[in-house]
Amino acid sequence: MSVHWLFALTATLAVGALAEEASPPPEDPRLERIEVQGNTRTQDLVILRALRITPGDAIKPEMQGELRRRLLNLKLFKSVEVLTQPGSAGVVLQVVVEERWTLLPVPFFSSAKNRWQVGIFALESNLFGLNKLLVAGGVLSNRGGSAFALYKDPSILGSRWTGDLSFLFSRADRERYKEDAIADSYEDQRLDLGAVLGYQLTPELNAGAGVFSLTNRPSLREGYTLSPSRSEVHGVTVAAEYQGQDFHFYFNEGLSARVRYREGLDFLGSSRSLRQLSLGASYTQALFKDHSLTLTGAYERSKGEPTLDAVLLGGRTGSRGFVNAGLWAEEAGTFTVEYQAPLWSPRFATFTAHAFVDVGAVRWNSHPTRYVAPGVGLRAYLRNLAIPAVGVEVTRSAETGKLVPSVAVGFAM
Repeated sequence: MSVHWLFALTATLAVGALAEEASPPPEDPRLERIEVQGNTRTQDLVILRALRITPGDAIKPEMQGELRRRLLNLKLFKSVEVLTQPGSAGVVLQVVVEERWTLLPVPFFSSAKNRWQVGIFALESNLFGLNKLLVAGGVLSNRGGSAFALYKDPSILGSRWTGDLSFLFSRADRERYKEDAIADSYEDQRLDLGAVLGYQLTPELNAGAGVFSLTNRPSLREGYTLSPSRSEVHGVTVAAEYQGQDFHFYFNEGLSARVRYREGLDFLGSSRSLRQLSLGASYTQALFKDHSLTLTGAYERSKGEPTLDAVLLGGRTGSRGFVNAGLWAEEAGTFTVEYQAPLWSPRFATFTAHAFVDVGAVRWNSHPTRYVAPGVGLRAYLRNLAIPAVGVEVTRSAETGKLVPSVAVGFAM
């Protein structure tokens, strides 16, 4: 082999290699269209909006898992499949969903410490098939009663604007407990109306502002001297919410946080001052694949009439060792650590057990309360129903050392 021929062969191979390196990588296929199947109640536009892709966008193989996650986070489906098929001018995305039942009448009853209450609320988390939430109901007890309604629109007319409307009317005895005894009490009649217009800044972050109106008509309860004056407060609300959690059926993994501030304004006709701040955050981490560890913190402060505007704690996460609404606060900070593990998963549900510790520091009328309250509980998560859970919990009271049972349904979890 001559030197000239060897040199020419080497040069040819080198040029070919350079040309191969310089050639652009093949483009990802483009989305031709999206086909949706299995949705009998949910409208196609809800699914298409949640996917956040449109014809002409590039489709990468690893996107299928992310698209499935986005649809499951709607909490409207118990199963989602995302498949790709070749089309005439690109890729056809096939979405197959299996819906959960979203219209639920939920009756409830509870009894403790000579107190009983019975009620019912109706919940629709997919109103008109548009992923809008409507809750309405009422409660009757031997301490009075209340009626309430809530409407949440995550996309007004298909836009990034959101809306919240709330209504509460109650006429009931408010009772502040100290250990097992009622320390203060009065009859409270109130009407609380609110409206917030928000904007979805990112898929996870929403911020908004609105107005509220609070009317109080308290009266003296026999045997007690506590009776605040009648008053009205009208003002503005500022709120923000971050929802970065991924739906995993019986726990949501990731971070969620919210903040809300309300202030009464004199020029709107308020007869007294009111400032309320509420902060909360929760983070859940999956452990051992199907276990979960959740950290929850909250801070609440109310500056106004100490009795009428007291933050009502007890019977909820952070203060489960106290009588429901029996712990009053002008300022409160709570923190909870909870560990949850599955016990049994038949076809229709998953049953779990959980252990938790509620920690708190509370101040009302210059009286501080600090507590540590451990507890355990059981929950049932129903696969076909779009509510978080039905459960029972037992908490050790930090004041008396006694066990405090409680029952929670759905959004109370």
